[in-house]
Amino acid sequence: MRKRMIEELLGAAAGEAVTVSPDLVLITNGFSHGVTEFASKVAEPEKVLVMYDHNVPSGSPEDAKVFGEILRFAKRYGTRFLQAKGTALQYLYDEEIKPGQIVVTGSRHSSVFGAKGALGIGISNTELARVLENGKYHVIVPETLGIAVTGKIPEGVGIVDAALGFLEQHPALSGKAVEFIGGSLTEHEKAVLCHMACDTGAYTAFWAEDGKTEEMLDLSKAVSMVRKPCTEAADQMKAEFAALSVLDGEMIHAGQIGGCNGGTIVDMRKAAACMEGKTLKLGFRLTVCPATSKDYLKALEEGLITRFIDYGAQISAAGDHSVVPQGAGAMGPKETLITTGLYTFAGCMGCSDAKVYTASVETIIRASFADC
Repeated sequence: MRKRMIEELLGAAAGEAVTVSPDLVLITNGFSHGVTEFASKVAEPEKVLVMYDHNVPSGSPEDAKVFGEILRFAKRYGTRFLQAKGTALQYLYDEEIKPGQIVVTGSRHSSVFGAKGALGIGISNTELARVLENGKYHVIVPETLGIAVTGKIPEGVGIVDAALGFLEQHPALSGKAVEFIGGSLTEHEKAVLCHMACDTGAYTAFWAEDGKTEEMLDLSKAVSMVRKPCTEAADQMKAEFAALSVLDGEMIHAGQIGGCNGGTIVDMRKAAACMEGKTLKLGFRLTVCPATSKDYLKALEEGLITRFIDYGAQISAAGDHSVVPQGAGAMGPKETLITTGLYTFAGCMGCSDAKVYTASVETIIRASFADC
């Protein structure tokens, strides 16, 4: 039987200390821009990508300030700088990541690269600064939990629902690597599972065709779910999960397809199919946020953007709109938003007393129906 993916890519067994040279280091204006305050040099600028991808275009003076900070950092050290390409993780997943690569970022959701056989590692700003300064990453190889994936997702339920169910059942995977093994999922579905897996506190995640398994994820048992609001950003991974029925009787004011875990061309096709023949509920604000500029162009070519506009949806610029405290898409006092985005802490999408729930594309579109 093959080695665990994490052991293959880091070149050592679980429990051993290892030093590796990452193939790519990613800095964005989202949760890693603070690294510009800590890093005093960049050892290998050709391996560094600085990208403005959150809340695009800047929705507040603070966002505009951060744009200037990371742009000056990129110029000072001669790194690549990209803007107007969409969400950094999805852009890299589509355009640059190759099997076997090691990518260090400031986001735990870089585990999405595991769906392509690459290692995505999310670390703190201080750790990221050390990697920038010496071009090396030091780690003790984590243990792996192998998850056998079986079954087929039921009609009307989405891969985000299945992932939420996995997270609910595995609340304490801190520091472990997760391997999803087997199953007949699409590439998009594999990517979503890997993307969301680290919201358990896992170190990273992978998809593999075979390997050792300790547990099972039966997709046929997936049901429509939500992740509930939480108080602080630091408590996000402690946010609770619930069946969709928790929203019964609650006024839902808005829905968002996008954020850091939606808005791909696959998601937009699914959203368009779900709303076929339906009418947008009066007063419901539906926002579609293409994940990348390429996804946006594909949606235009396929006529999806026209269909969304005809339905009454609003279209955001390509990028990560999962945290919008001010600007387009922000929620008003005591409003409720359901989103494919993975952040539900108070104030992440506007007013601190607004409630934000993570949900699937299928759930969000159903909530937007006039006859729902």
